[in-house]
Amino acid sequence: MDRLAHDSKQRILAAAEEIFAANGLHGARVDEIAEKAQINKRMIYHYFHSKNDLYAEVLKINFERMWDVTSQATKDRNNPQVQLVEAIKSYFYFLKENPNFPRLMTWEALEGGIYAKKVLPPIWDAAFPQLRAIIDEGKSKGVFRDDLDSRQILTSIHVLCISSFTQKDILAILWKDNPTRPENLEKRLEHILSLTLRSILAN
Repeated sequence: MDRLAHDSKQRILAAAEEIFAANGLHGARVDEIAEKAQINKRMIYHYFHSKNDLYAEVLKINFERMWDVTSQATKDRNNPQVQLVEAIKSYFYFLKENPNFPRLMTWEALEGGIYAKKVLPPIWDAAFPQLRAIIDEGKSKGVFRDDLDSRQILTSIHVLCISSFTQKDILAILWKDNPTRPENLEKRLEHILSLTLRSILAN
């Protein structure tokens, strides 16, 4: 692919991510994506064939980006507790720094995960064994409780983290404060880490 085509595709993907995050698949318009990307609408269909295919590609890129960031925290094999803490931190900060991701996940959940079913499994199939290995190692070393279910633990961590961003407007009402202020996010992260570790540590 030549440089011009690559730049055009990247502009389309960036514009599409913003508009899909704001409006969901069905509320997004190809004309609006083309206008935001400053590109001819026909080029969107040339590169991505349909709005649905473009949406699936945006989801795939976001899942890959999330896992690329999180997986960097799992490199150190010497201390499973440190690994897990760093993985949680990296995921939480990814959500903080990529606000479109929680919005896309909310829209996709409302649609029944139709497109996530198409693009997520290969990424999860690569990610889950690495994350499970951290928990299994912690169990074998006596750091984590030996009755832990890796799938349940990872699901709970995901829900605790992402709800801090998908539910921020509701939390603002309950807290009478902005939950996304830096100091509030740090307190939220500290709570998630404390809650997680207290539920999984052997001692």
